[in-house]
Amino acid sequence: MPKLKQAVSSLRRDERGNVAMIFALALIPMLIVAGFAIDAQVAFSKKDKIQYAIDSAVLAGARMMQSSNDEDSVTDHARKYFAAIMDNENDNLTCDTLAITFTAPEEITGDVTCYQPTTLMNLIGRDKVEIGTSSVATFGTGRVDVAFVFDVSGSMNSYGRIYDLKDAAKSAADILLPEAGSISEGDVRIAMVAYNIMVDAGEYFEEVTGLQTDREYIAEIIGTDWVEQEIEEIGWYETCEEVCTRYHWKKGTCQKWEEQCRWEYGLHINTDWVEVETIETVRKSIDSTCVFERNGDHAFDNFQPKQVDTDNLLNELLSAVYNAATGSDNTEGYLAASYLKWNKSKEKWEDEGDGDCLNIPPFPLSHDEDDIDDYIDDLYASGGTAGHQGIAWGWYLISEEWSDIFDGDAAPLSQSEPDVTKAMIIMTDGEFNQQFFDGQGSSTKQAEDLCDAIKDDDVIIYAVAFQAPTAGKEILSYCASGPEFYFNAENGQELMESYNAIATSISDLRISF
Repeated sequence: MPKLKQAVSSLRRDERGNVAMIFALALIPMLIVAGFAIDAQVAFSKKDKIQYAIDSAVLAGARMMQSSNDEDSVTDHARKYFAAIMDNENDNLTCDTLAITFTAPEEITGDVTCYQPTTLMNLIGRDKVEIGTSSVATFGTGRVDVAFVFDVSGSMNSYGRIYDLKDAAKSAADILLPEAGSISEGDVRIAMVAYNIMVDAGEYFEEVTGLQTDREYIAEIIGTDWVEQEIEEIGWYETCEEVCTRYHWKKGTCQKWEEQCRWEYGLHINTDWVEVETIETVRKSIDSTCVFERNGDHAFDNFQPKQVDTDNLLNELLSAVYNAATGSDNTEGYLAASYLKWNKSKEKWEDEGDGDCLNIPPFPLSHDEDDIDDYIDDLYASGGTAGHQGIAWGWYLISEEWSDIFDGDAAPLSQSEPDVTKAMIIMTDGEFNQQFFDGQGSSTKQAEDLCDAIKDDDVIIYAVAFQAPTAGKEILSYCASGPEFYFNAENGQELMESYNAIATSISDLRISF
């Protein structure tokens, strides 16, 4: 019996050894499978980060390609962009140099392989997992018309704001415009308008008002005067005549004449002083091209003013007439021009808006960077702030409805065409506080109505408040196409960053993955 127990005990020890050996042999593939799963999961989670980095790098390269045709510079820029993002991740990843290829006209492709150190897979001699990713971006696929709307009211002279605006606007234009000679040249065009209390319509004055630039105002001055008049009457009247009362007896000539009168009854002519109405015509000429907003049926839309032949433009106007509209509803859509009015009590001509705008006419759509920079350099500031007028003109400059006025190379694109984007960049440093037609609401209210219509017209509105008061920030925030399209800058550097961010955002509209 003791021997039997000893044999059984020995057998049990042998079985435990076999199980341990079998478990040890099975553990290795289990660890390999587990290690593969763990390392694969880690690699999968890292691939999203790599994809983000390569997408961003290719997008940065595509942005650069819109303004440059230097493929070497674009490649270097994209690689640095990718490396900066990956370094910031600090995830123990190592990556090969980003490969950039220009796979088709207006197309850029990025490819990269990265390596994630393994954990349990080291057991089979595999010390890293390869993660390959790629990204393709098509740049310059769309065309963009952009309107810059500049506040040049007097407050822009404070603290060098006008100079900060010039620097920021020129930087944004540089980002937006493709390089001359590149395949994207001309795909982005910029229009500009500057406003204070009014807008200088410049060469477009006659087309938007129906008036000749050189025009004459006429007023009739009605008064009274005393004049002597002859009146026919029936009745008694005295008639007198000279008669000779003594003759020379030899010569027969009259030596003495005397007046003799008598009364008669009948029709006769009498004279009297009477007060009569007098009309005097006074004239004065004006050649100002300053304009206010428009009133009537088209106050808040992009209807093009009625176009007439030069011979039919009005050049003689009665006192206080401000456009060629035939009625108060202004179905012709004319803007209000500066004008003259006759002050009866002071007996003199007075002007409304003559010379109140700055000599900065609208700049129609163009991709000529030199001309754009020159226009921005010539900006100067003075006067009040009628922001709704600037907003309206920004819309007119890029609206296909105005293609009879802004024609030729400056003709706005049709939004019915594929891949066409319209955008406006509105800025102010103040509150909108000047308007001509009070019956249409304040400048702020008119700006709200215009912005509603502009956004309904599928125009993207970016808005920049530059050291503006609360009222100015509120109207720009209202006008912006969304919170991400509104920028608040409190100094020149922030203004530069705002305009650059807007330009980059508009450029991104022309890029697709």
